Amino acid sequence: MRLLFVCPDMRTGGAERHWATLIPELHERGTAVKLLALADAGPFFEDVVARGVPAECLGLQRHTNPRALRLALSVGAGFQPDAVVTRGVSGQLVGEAIARRSDAVHVMNEHTPLTPDGRLVPPRPHQRALTQLVARRIDGVIAVTRRQVPPLERLGYRRGRIEVVPNGVFERDVQSVEASPELANGFSVLCVSGLRREKRVDVFIEAVTAARRDNPEIRGYVAGEGSEHERLERLADGSGVTLLGVRRDVLELIRGANALCLPSEAEALPMSILEAMALERPVVATDVGGTAEQVVDGETGHLVPAGDPEPVRLALLALAADPQRAREMGAAGRRRQRERFSGELMVDRYELVLSQAVARAEA
Repeated sequence: MRLLFVCPDMRTGGAERHWATLIPELHERGTAVKLLALADAGPFFEDVVARGVPAECLGLQRHTNPRALRLALSVGAGFQPDAVVTRGVSGQLVGEAIARRSDAVHVMNEHTPLTPDGRLVPPRPHQRALTQLVARRIDGVIAVTRRQVPPLERLGYRRGRIEVVPNGVFERDVQSVEASPELANGFSVLCVSGLRREKRVDVFIEAVTAARRDNPEIRGYVAGEGSEHERLERLADGSGVTLLGVRRDVLELIRGANALCLPSEAEALPMSILEAMALERPVVATDVGGTAEQVVDGETGHLVPAGDPEPVRLALLALAADPQRAREMGAAGRRRQRERFSGELMVDRYELVLSQAVARAEA
């Protein structure tokens, strides 16, 4: 089976991190794979290349011009895929053209976050129109949480062709992770998140600020960068929260923390939560997207409503007040991750779903 993965870029983010683990693993199992980034490469592109996967970055700024399409089609013609796996709106559009020209199946990998009311984060109007145009032509969809299925069907993706394969963490990636010394003081809570409005890092800062009035040992850290940096930097000043910027040592930071907190208003199936579970850290997260499939409230951490700092504050205080209970929650999260969200199981499922899609087309 020959798989061509097509995406806009491989910069920072959970979806990019997911592909940076999935694609090399398929390659190392003997599947012929290739990565095509349409616009930008990014650090995760380099990670894929470093593990021996053939990859190209076209450096295109517009994906709808004829030259861009010719370049992408030439990559497809040279590779001759059995299946084209896509991510993002531009990835879907270009991937559909490659699939039809190459007589390959087209499988879209859906990582779009969900809002608290269960809707996919809405694309720009022109992107929505383009998505609906191509949706019924796509041969299959791999979603990362079952909560994505109803809104995907409403967009026009074919009922019965949507499979759910949760993200996973590989045992080898967490076995020998050393704790970062940066988070050694007090009860440290880490938030791994892009600094974008929907991630609600402001809620995290406000919750930590309020919690520290009752327990000054609590300290917050944010690993990530984005358009909200200046506003959040002002809010964090004197709050007990440190903005760490973009970090490639996220696992070490999680290992060094006492807990992970993700207060987003939009998520799919966050990799940072799975990594915290794998590293035996309790999680405080908002009940959006697939987080309720990851976090068992009161057992592996706390699920809280989105948009309100007060439940986050109370959850952080409860964890800090009972470190033994926090450790027990972390251990329970580790067991749940091994049972349901292992990297090995994830790759097994991708191999199965993609091979079945190819077999259907050949039948």
